[in-house]
Formats: sequence, C-alpha cells, structure tokens
Amino acid sequence: MRRLIGHADRERGASAVLFGLLLIPLLGFGGIAVDVGALYAEKAELQNGADAAALQVAVACGKSETAAACISPTPASIAGANDSNDNVADIQSVAVNTSSNIVTVKTKTENLGVRHPLASMIPGIGDATVVHAEGAAEWGVPVRGTTIPLAIGYCEFADHPPQEGVANPTKILVEYNTGTRRNCPGAFAPGGFGWLADSDCSVVVDVANPWVASTTGNNANGTGCNDSLFASLIGQTVFLPVYDDFTGTGNNVQFHVREFAAFKVTGFKITGGNSYTDPGAPRCTGNCRGIQGYFMKYVSVSDAFKLGSGTGAGTGAAIVRLILP
Repeated sequence: MRRLIGHADRERGASAVLFGLLLIPLLGFGGIAVDVGALYAEKAELQNGADAAALQVAVACGKSETAAACISPTPASIAGANDSNDNVADIQSVAVNTSSNIVTVKTKTENLGVRHPLASMIPGIGDATVVHAEGAAEWGVPVRGTTIPLAIGYCEFADHPPQEGVANPTKILVEYNTGTRRNCPGAFAPGGFGWLADSDCSVVVDVANPWVASTTGNNANGTGCNDSLFASLIGQTVFLPVYDDFTGTGNNVQFHVREFAAFKVTGFKITGGNSYTDPGAPRCTGNCRGIQGYFMKYVSVSDAFKLGSGTGAGTGAAIVRLILP
C-alpha cells in the first residue's frame, strides 16, 4: 500500500503540466472558431456597406452626372447602416469615373479594427485586425449586344439544363415553328412564330417595359436577317429572348421578355433553302425552323445589355448594377 501511494505522489501536478502544454493550441482553435468567425462576419457587413454605397452613388450619377451626389458623394451613412456591429464603417475612398461610368467605394472597420481576444493571446498575433472591403457599380443606358430577334417560349428550355462549365455539353435544337412548340402557357401566339419586329436583325428590350412587338411568318424578317448573318454567328454565344406571356394576334402580337437564354450557336435553319445545319445536333429538316447549339445559362434582361455612356436624365432609362468580382 505504501508503495502505491508513493507512486501516486510522484505523479502529482502532471495534469497541470499537460493542461499548460495544451493551452496554446486550445487558444489557437478558439481563436479560429470565434475570432476568425467574427472577422468573416465583419467582412460580409463591410461588403454589404460598400455595395450599397456604390449603388447609391451610381443611382445619383445615372440621373445626372453633374449632380453633387455624383461628383462629390458622401455615402458614409449608407455604409455604416449595413454594419450591425457598431453601425459605423469608415469610407476609405469613393472614386467616380464618369468616362467609364463606374464608381468604386472602399470601406474599412473604424478605429482600431476588429478585436480578437483569444487569438491575441498567441505570441505574434496582434490585438485587432482592420478589415477592408471594396464595392463597385456601373450606370448607363442599355446598348445593343448580340441579340437575335427571335423570342422563344420559356418552356422550350424546361428539359435542357444549363451547359455553362460542363465538360461535354449536350447540343439541342430549339424549334420555333408552331407544329413543334411545347403546349405551355404563353408559348403559343396565334399567327406569331416568335420573330420580333426589327429592321436590322436585332432587337432592343426596354428593361422597364419588356414588351416587344412581333411580326408574322415562319422565316426570318428584317433587312440583313438572313442565312449569311446567322452563319457568321456560328461558334458564338448570343442572347435569345425568352418570353412568358403575349398579347394580341397576328401582326398585333407582343411578347413579354422575362429573360434571355445565352446560347452558343452551332447550326440553324431559318429558311427553306438553308444548308447550315449541324449534323452533330438534333436534326432540323423539312418544315423545321430552329437554332442548334448549347444552352449555356439564363441571363436577366438588365444583365443582357452592355451599358453605354449616358444617363436617364429623369426618364428612368438608365440601368444601375453592381460589378461582381
């Protein structure tokens, strides 16, 4: 019995030594779990503030590039309102470029930054970290991109998942002749095949009122809207207007464009004498009219447009949007 007690006496304090050895890694893990989490939370709030501030300035510039809110903006209150920790965020800089129609806002945590009491107990790590964020927005009037004036019913892509980023994308055929279109709400307009009213095989959709007039007929319409032009688009990604509603009949049909389908063209048949069909895609022969290729992704009406110089001048024509990193 004496021998056992004596052995135990010699091990007294071992747990304290072990705890001391483990204390530093425990504090390190605590710092990661708590302090780093706080840094990420602050970063997210600062980013929201920077984005909101950039949008505020872009809206002002979209209305008038000579207004005080555009040329000498003070969006600190907007940035701070998105910082729920202390309702204050420092604006480092606001850069407005009226030539490129872009505003960039940089923010950071106020004063000494975000404290991390656990991590600071580890040698070499300071008491606080200053967190930064940057947001950018652009404004301007929509200008035409590569948009084919052929509206397709939204349900035509129902069974075709987006192929963007897919290693071996699947080619599809999007037909627009009435005999093969899907029977879904908004897909059939009496006397309309989907060709939109145009003069140069292009179309501009007003983001504020996306109703577009159409023309009758199964073949392409408009000056220059022919096989030669479509042949030049093979291998390119174009925007196909996607509609979800229509009004009228015949020449009075208007389509409601809800978004665009980014589509990489590999072949087509828009006239009876066409010879540009893709043999590697679903066939389009006889009375078939359609476009072959890859459905890449959906694009919103506003994002489908490039933005050009100009402002809304009080008309609401300007578009304002964030520039994502």
